[in-house]
Amino acid sequence: MVERPVFADHMDMDERTEGTCPVCEQGDLISITMSVGGRELAFTTCHLCEAKWWYRDGRAVPLQSVIGTVAPKD
Repeated sequence: MVERPVFADHMDMDERTEGTCPVCEQGDLISITMSVGGRELAFTTCHLCEAKWWYRDGRAVPLQSVIGTVAPKD
């Protein structure tokens, strides 16, 4: 899986999780929001090109930082 670049900080999360995909400009977006460790975590993907983005508390974050948040700790 290739992780797409994170969008500019000046855009708020709603602009990046609703409407048309900013990568392919044709696909519809699908978003899932959850609470993990008391923080809001959101995943957005394009139904057409499968581009993916993660947000923590409304800010774009790389997938690597999300894995450490949701993976069980031994």
